[in-house]
Amino acid sequence: MNRTEGMAPEWQHLLGAETRRSASVPESRNVKAATEGPHASTRVEKVGQAVAGFWGPVVLLDLVMGFSLMFVTTALPGGLVGGLATGVVMVAVSACRRAKLTVPGGGLLVIAFLALMAFLVLVSVFHGMPWQQRLLKFFILFAVCVVIATGRIDIRSFVIGACMSACANVLLFYAGLTENNYPPYLTGFYGDKNVAGMYYAIWGILGLAVLSPRWRIPWFLLSTWFVFLTGSRTALGGIVLAALWVLLRNRIGVAYRIALAAIGYAVLVFSINNYASSSAFGDRTGTDWYRAQIDQAMEIKASLTPWTGLGLNQGFVVIGDRRQWFHDSYLQAFVEGGHVFLWSTVLAFVLLGLGLLDRRLHVSWEMLTAEATVIVVLVCAWKLGEVFMTVGAFIVLGICIAYRLGKPAAASNLAWRAAEMAPPRASSAAPLHRGAPVGASRSEVQA
Repeated sequence: MNRTEGMAPEWQHLLGAETRRSASVPESRNVKAATEGPHASTRVEKVGQAVAGFWGPVVLLDLVMGFSLMFVTTALPGGLVGGLATGVVMVAVSACRRAKLTVPGGGLLVIAFLALMAFLVLVSVFHGMPWQQRLLKFFILFAVCVVIATGRIDIRSFVIGACMSACANVLLFYAGLTENNYPPYLTGFYGDKNVAGMYYAIWGILGLAVLSPRWRIPWFLLSTWFVFLTGSRTALGGIVLAALWVLLRNRIGVAYRIALAAIGYAVLVFSINNYASSSAFGDRTGTDWYRAQIDQAMEIKASLTPWTGLGLNQGFVVIGDRRQWFHDSYLQAFVEGGHVFLWSTVLAFVLLGLGLLDRRLHVSWEMLTAEATVIVVLVCAWKLGEVFMTVGAFIVLGICIAYRLGKPAAASNLAWRAAEMAPPRASSAAPLHRGAPVGASRSEVQA
């Protein structure tokens, strides 16, 4: 069976022409040709072919880039972290590829982004805050979003690689081959249990788009168990609400969708306030007390912030003699860039990502899972710091834009291809001779 059957046109186009041709061959023939063909000469190719035999056709380079997100928080030379380094590689690779999708109105989105960056620079300069390094990070993240939204990255292969890295991180952690910064909670190469919880929730929902129906429920249950092992209560609430979105989104209209979002938010707040201290999550007495001090300091700083914000790199508070970064990405956006930065960020994820006001009653399975993943981002941003401006969040946003707004680029290039390939047509214009008037007809020249 062709694995692209039943997929949305946007998804089929993102797979690329080569992938679709491979998918048209029965799986048994694919595996046999892959393992016995002349191109199975290197170990790397054999690994890629083995993965393709189970998951379907993949682009090995994109799969590797997705797998590298296991090191998303790893510090690298030059001031970069692993996630941004992966973003730079994605942009560099995409510079050598044609866009497979066009995004109507994409130019306006670029202009809006540049205007927002200019505003943040002005606010930062006014308050004497350094802005260069953080602004560079924003441009890298935006470029990652662009290359995904225009189909230069094979989303399916990338997500498969990311899901494989999540599973590998669990195995390496319990084998004692990674750091254990928050025992007994699952962290691994992610370093922080809340970061680990967020990414396990993200890949747990996005992974549903690349699996066959019989594997979706086991994968979701496994991912939810991974999130629980991280001890991140916010991420656990996010993946549960995302699952509810998957179940109900295609069954209700816009008004009921908004009501569902409001009910989900109310349930989340109630659960956090009443069940977060459950013994199932261990003894959190000390950490919850310290977090309450941070929350109180954040609220005080936000109340003293003007509507324009205080500039970039202001998302921190001082507790005693220690500097602590914000544990609320919404407040962090407000303190850094005021209402402009806060609402620009929220509207981008709610309208372009979640599609809360999208009037379509039914969307494809791939778009549905991408929308649900935005819920994970929105929920985690409530209790975790620096969630919106991360490579994971912008990957999710780029996928949603590709599905929601993307159109095949091949159709828009047909005219150019025809012009390049068309033979020169016969012309009635006569060659110029000395003394002949410009624009003269053939008969006038001959005369």
